[in-house]
Amino acid sequence: MTRSSAARAAVLLLLLLAPAAVARAASLEPFRGHVGIGYAKLFESGGEDPVGDRPSPPGGSLSAEGGFDYPIAPRLRIGASLGYHLLGSRNVPRGSLVASLDYSALTTALQLHWEPQSLGPITRLSAGPAIFNKHIELSTSGGGALFSDLARASTALGAALDATLMPRGDRPVKVGFEVGTRIGFFDDEVWTLATGRLVFHY
Repeated sequence: MTRSSAARAAVLLLLLLAPAAVARAASLEPFRGHVGIGYAKLFESGGEDPVGDRPSPPGGSLSAEGGFDYPIAPRLRIGASLGYHLLGSRNVPRGSLVASLDYSALTTALQLHWEPQSLGPITRLSAGPAIFNKHIELSTSGGGALFSDLARASTALGAALDATLMPRGDRPVKVGFEVGTRIGFFDDEVWTLATGRLVFHY
């Protein structure tokens, strides 16, 4: 099974398990959890492009994240999250051969969540440090050695920022929309993910 297929299977499993997690949440107060699924787009900056002239990054694809948090003040919570992001593919020609590069990222974050009362529809702002693991997976039907320098995997420290639009008040489940970014500060470049997700808080 390829990494992309495994990721899609993991996302499907996450969505199938979400209802059970919601049902169990009532017995775990004051903990809360969230599950989100949506879209992620990669932006690269700095470093040298092994392909040559650094074409545009992939068009982006599926993003999924889940996590939990705990209250530390009336409108302040702290929590952790785990996200997996399929970022799309790009084709790289070399001579008469063409290889496909599949981009993906795994992110973990420890965030402080603030619940403002006067920012309109924005009811949750989150920020904190992150660990960012990037993957560029090579796929080619021939001449793999010619493209072997393009496959990469590395881990770096980073940052996670999110803003969530969802209803206020106490409800068993809140449905909202979350926009955010995940930034990885690698030695050779910076990866920035822009994310937009439908999110379920329980």
